[in-house]
Amino acid sequence: MGSPHAPRSGASDPSRYLPTLAGRHVVFLNWRDRAHPQAGGAELFCESVAERFAAAGVRVTLLTSRVSPDGAPPAAAAQVVAGVDVRRGGGTFGVYPSVLARLASISRAGHRVDAVVDCQNGIPFFSPLVLSGQTPVVQVLHHVHQKQFPLYFPGPVARIGQLLEAPGSRLVYRRRPSVVVSPSTREEARAVLGLPGPRYLVPNGVTAATVPSSPQEVGPAVTPTIVCVGRLVPHKRLHLLLDALPALLEAHPGLVVHIVGDGPDRERLTAHAVSLGLSAPAVAAGDPGGPSGPTAAQVVHWHGQVAAPVRDRLLASAWLTVNPSHGEGWGLSVLEAAALGVPAVAFRVPGLRDAVRDGTTGWLVRDGEPLGPAIDAGLRLLAEPAAAADLRAAARAWAAGFTWDASAELLARVVSAEIDRLTGPAVDARSRARERRRIDDDLTRATFTLPVHAGLPALRRTDLVYRPDPAGEQVVAVLYGADARQARTALERVGVTTAPGSGGLRLRPGTGTDLLLAAGQATANPVSPASPAPPATAATAAAATGGAEGVFAPGDQPAAARSARA
Repeated sequence: MGSPHAPRSGASDPSRYLPTLAGRHVVFLNWRDRAHPQAGGAELFCESVAERFAAAGVRVTLLTSRVSPDGAPPAAAAQVVAGVDVRRGGGTFGVYPSVLARLASISRAGHRVDAVVDCQNGIPFFSPLVLSGQTPVVQVLHHVHQKQFPLYFPGPVARIGQLLEAPGSRLVYRRRPSVVVSPSTREEARAVLGLPGPRYLVPNGVTAATVPSSPQEVGPAVTPTIVCVGRLVPHKRLHLLLDALPALLEAHPGLVVHIVGDGPDRERLTAHAVSLGLSAPAVAAGDPGGPSGPTAAQVVHWHGQVAAPVRDRLLASAWLTVNPSHGEGWGLSVLEAAALGVPAVAFRVPGLRDAVRDGTTGWLVRDGEPLGPAIDAGLRLLAEPAAAADLRAAARAWAAGFTWDASAELLARVVSAEIDRLTGPAVDARSRARERRRIDDDLTRATFTLPVHAGLPALRRTDLVYRPDPAGEQVVAVLYGADARQARTALERVGVTTAPGSGGLRLRPGTGTDLLLAAGQATANPVSPASPAPPATAATAAAATGGAEGVFAPGDQPAAARSARA
């Protein structure tokens, strides 16, 4: 192999672009912040990343809505939270004109805006309408809401929402880059919304649990236990789990289900549980369902919103978590359960099919089929100590590959690339050629070898390049917007010899799993040849062997997982 070219100027470490944004002003737009009583995964993503930007020396402003929790005064209109200047105004729908007015005011007042991170939650903010064409805008998509609007709004209102999300965002954002949290959303951004710009994966991180995950300290309950965490809203379809429980109780005596979370669907769901004989009326009417043992009529415990330590201790006691949603942006609750070693059963739908590695960290059910058989098979397998240990270890290893530090770094790469594209100084011819690659639907995974002491090739900063084993010679590169020919050309341009017999370059179309594996690995702390290599995980094992269907390469899944799938 030839030596790769030196990394482009502007970053002392080619794997770290967040520090290069120090001193810049980046404005985040989000429907809600974490002070909102209905805050969820989108708010966790926005603020977790924004706070890391601020910690790196970036001036960060968050424009969001202002509401008051029930019986409490409204949140402050302006507040600094973890280094982020949070400015609140407007309500559920009034936030949109309010944010646009404040964003335009910031620009007019002479407060430089170097980039805008525009987080879309169904209805876009349409920030390009009040910004100059030279202001970088990166749109963040959690998931596509076309099927959800009719669940929450009357027909005409739902149609307006669908028009704003699909043709509206396509016309206003045009070819500006989008950041997506899962491969499923990446597909739908093009197939459903028709967004023509580049789409980069920035998955959610997994927040560390507030209880120890050691089986010696916190482990599964003695009796079969299912714990579900999330908002109680129609599209989560929790009634499908309730419908499966009567038959499951016959096969698994003593089965207990804990529901953690609240929302507008709670009253309907608790009434349904009472009708099925799963909850006593008093419990459904408001008993928080504490950790004490259930009566015969209290199979399902409704906890509502609880403190994080309580939630995590309940989750750590689970044998299994179940997510019957018809689609998610990512399935963050599934990954948070996996971090505690809890496998999942979910439908094979957008987001969840990415978050659950079928047969390795849980099981996926074809949408429209009943959940009961998969839950039954999972509980039977988890009753076997050896099989349960394999599944729990695989779940922890998968979740460990997703961190908020990695999410912040990946977003910084997209933001810094867009700043340079629109406002940066001229670059040399080689760098211009590197950035000129055609933006389309192609994604290519390349594997090749480099000496351990050699630096990684400096491709586009948004490409994902890493060594599966930091002490090994194999290198993996996932190149956005490149077919096999373009990938070969890009690698030759940075000094990777691709001639036959030069080291076994292998090229194939990339997959969503390739992106998920690479997202964490490419942003991990670099390890020098003299440093000890970190212990291998299931994720690194899959990347090293080229496995693209799960954490483990085909044939390397734990025997327990294979038998469950059979």
